[in-house]
Amino acid sequence: MEVRFYLLCNRYEALVASHLDPESFGAYMAVGNLRQTTGEEIFIEIDPNKVGDAIDMEKARESCKPHREGNPRRSKYISVYRALERIPVESMMNLHLVTRDGLTLALEGQTLEKEEQNGPHMYMELSPAGALIVSSLAPKGFVQFITNLQNPVSYPKVFLVDMLIDTDKEGKLASYLPYSHPDHISECLRIVSDGKKITKTVDRRPNVGSFYRTIRRGFYVGNGDAMKFYPYPSKAKLDEDHHRWWRSASLG
Repeated sequence: MEVRFYLLCNRYEALVASHLDPESFGAYMAVGNLRQTTGEEIFIEIDPNKVGDAIDMEKARESCKPHREGNPRRSKYISVYRALERIPVESMMNLHLVTRDGLTLALEGQTLEKEEQNGPHMYMELSPAGALIVSSLAPKGFVQFITNLQNPVSYPKVFLVDMLIDTDKEGKLASYLPYSHPDHISECLRIVSDGKKITKTVDRRPNVGSFYRTIRRGFYVGNGDAMKFYPYPSKAKLDEDHHRWWRSASLG
């Protein structure tokens, strides 16, 4: 059986080997595990031939054996500590977004060709830590800033998502956005917009309802200049080309 490798990267990190294809693995992680009866999942498929020496992928492959009765092994955890940091960006293939009822949407990674204007922007850090941050820095600049180990607060590598921001003339957050404490977010945006801070932590442990409906441009992973961008489809394209997934995601 073919062994595939998946990097789990939604509020925690783990490298997992599996005989399941991405769609089946996503369904298993979302609804087929008694330890997690339901929940959104996010993972990146990894090319084992591009990982290098950080992890012994051949040993990992050998450890993922079928069950005694011949059934495929759904998950064999290879690493649960600093997994994201050890996986090279160039080995990262498709990003998979799984809804609460186990439907999977695959996004292709690409080089970020055109940087956006500076802020304010709002990012949710998904791994290695989970925090909601507003910043005057555009995505590439923010990734470079937060992975600069010379800064007091930094990560060796980060995986994050660009979140929707919509404010009125008075700077108040639009009511249709499902964020907790909107007045606090508006105040953080004002602080960043006024140039008082480059970044401002909004929430150290955010719980965003209908998460897939709050994504703005897409997902970013990397450190320094090594970076990959996973663009998120428009709502119209999601509804037209991925209707079942979008309907499920919208109910989350």
